[in-house]
Amino acid sequence: MRFHRFYTTNKISGKEITISDRETIHQWKKVFRYNVGSQVIVFDGGGTDYLCMISHLKPSEATLVVISEKKTDFSMRKNIFLCVGLIKKDNLELVVQKASELGVNHIIPVLCERSEKRKINPNRLEKIIIESAEQSGRGDLLKVEKVMTLQQVFDSGILPQEKLALHPSGISFKQYRDSTNQVSFGALVGPEGGFSDKEIELFKKYNVQVVSLGTQILRAETANIVTASLLLIQ
Repeated sequence: MRFHRFYTTNKISGKEITISDRETIHQWKKVFRYNVGSQVIVFDGGGTDYLCMISHLKPSEATLVVISEKKTDFSMRKNIFLCVGLIKKDNLELVVQKASELGVNHIIPVLCERSEKRKINPNRLEKIIIESAEQSGRGDLLKVEKVMTLQQVFDSGILPQEKLALHPSGISFKQYRDSTNQVSFGALVGPEGGFSDKEIELFKKYNVQVVSLGTQILRAETANIVTASLLLIQ
């Protein structure tokens, strides 16, 4: 029997869990028609799923009894920092959703020269990340960093040593992957219109390998999803 998964911000310890998120409880009662005795899976982002039975269910609070626990099967084989040149709201949300499902660890929204959008909605992105983790079986949550310029990204030292940037002038992705056995990557993907010549010069300064996905022109959100997918392939 397949049980639905739900994320809780409360760190789980012991054999009893209290859920006080009204939205979750409303979903249990009104959507799933759960009641005392119903079973659910909850996780707190620590990599373990807890199969629980609802022992008390009120409009503002629920109590769960832990039946069993197991490490999630969703394992992070690669460490991916996806630097996303800021794009339109709906497209950025799609990238965040798919990156979470695929297993990207961090997303860094980057303010590039050709970015039209300047801000993000952290609360909306957090909701998307939680929903995608619940759906995909992921045991932790993708982390979205604050918006940075390219220079701030490099100055922060947040990226792994192995860094690549997507641009049609680069070497083929196959050639790049055949030349490295790294498992940690900082991947930079530009906004609509791609990276400027000035930004390409900045990549050279910081030893970022410029890589091409081919001669076709991809939408920015497509390029982000494809890049993450190719890097995560074993």
